[in-house]
Amino acid sequence: MEKLVKKLNHISESVHLEDFEWEIPSNCPIEIPLSSSSGYEKNVYLKDNFHQHISNDEGLSSHYWVIQEWGGIGSFKKNVRNDKRINKFMQELPKERLTKDSFSCISSLSKVASFIEPEKYVIYDSRVIYSLNWLLFNLTDEKSLFPQPAGRSASLAKYDMQTIFRLTKQEVTYRSYNVAFHEYCQLIRMLAPLIFGKGSEPYKLEMLLFMIAPTWVINNIESSVSIKIASFA
Repeated sequence: MEKLVKKLNHISESVHLEDFEWEIPSNCPIEIPLSSSSGYEKNVYLKDNFHQHISNDEGLSSHYWVIQEWGGIGSFKKNVRNDKRINKFMQELPKERLTKDSFSCISSLSKVASFIEPEKYVIYDSRVIYSLNWLLFNLTDEKSLFPQPAGRSASLAKYDMQTIFRLTKQEVTYRSYNVAFHEYCQLIRMLAPLIFGKGSEPYKLEMLLFMIAPTWVINNIESSVSIKIASFA
């Protein structure tokens, strides 16, 4: 992991978290102070202060706000099925094993977990996993990677990472849906203080990985990967 930590430290020096932009919807259930002027500061305040609001919400309205409004996943509609999914997911979290159904919508459900316990859980997002898998594959001996959820980024879709990995002819496996989320959170919790200093919240590293996917990672793929097709005529 030494090479990975060194590279992440290098990236964090050129990609500044203060430039992180993610809009806070105007219907936010809690008031964001005016002193939080940047997108980064507003999101940090939300991460640090939304816990009590969402933890006491038995009606799940704040859970859906995080997924639909803040997270932009409008397809995760409020209905009986998704109510049950959220409640079951919350029961599975302390057991550190998820069902296949829970993991099938982990991009949505992990957002809820990240606001309930931001010091323990981070968002399992397509862009974050894309960045993390690329770094793990190239900088560590870890060849058991994390299954990547479907995403909406056109730039990432141009370079399917599983295809790239297969063409290297190196053996790569992916963690089971049962444990992938918790092992991912554990890894981010371990790495975050090494990148941003002792006591740093894990969401800071998640933000960095999210930021670099369509920029640094894509640029790195374009500069380091080339394919020559042998003539078959």
